[in-house]
Amino acid sequence: MSPTADLHCEIREVGGQWWPVATFDIGSARRFRLALQGAGLADRGLPPDVSDVLRDRYDAQVTAYPREVCGTTFITPHELPLLMDAALWLTAEERERIPPHAYEEYAETDFIRAWHAFAQAHEANERAARLVVWFA
Repeated sequence: MSPTADLHCEIREVGGQWWPVATFDIGSARRFRLALQGAGLADRGLPPDVSDVLRDRYDAQVTAYPREVCGTTFITPHELPLLMDAALWLTAEERERIPPHAYEEYAETDFIRAWHAFAQAHEANERAARLVVWFA
């Protein structure tokens, strides 16, 4: 079974609490996880101040499927550009057979650019933003 990813964007007003404002779909959770690992952003756990809404969702999933949740992390808008390296999205086997100049054609980074723009729009309005993700 292919892994799935629950991916949420949280924002925080100046001095306020975190609040989820968007849920994002992802084409391949497996490739996303590879990219996170390659960029050093995987398995950081939930942020200590995660919103109550996401904490409840996460706890419900862990309770219902304790053996299936297999990684949790969060990413700031400043870290998202680290995921733009197309080589991160390829398996070792793919990197061996695909010439480096062709990596961009195989990268799945368009949605990273969209998430980055979404987060930057909130930050431009003095709302901190981050992505919270867990895999099952």
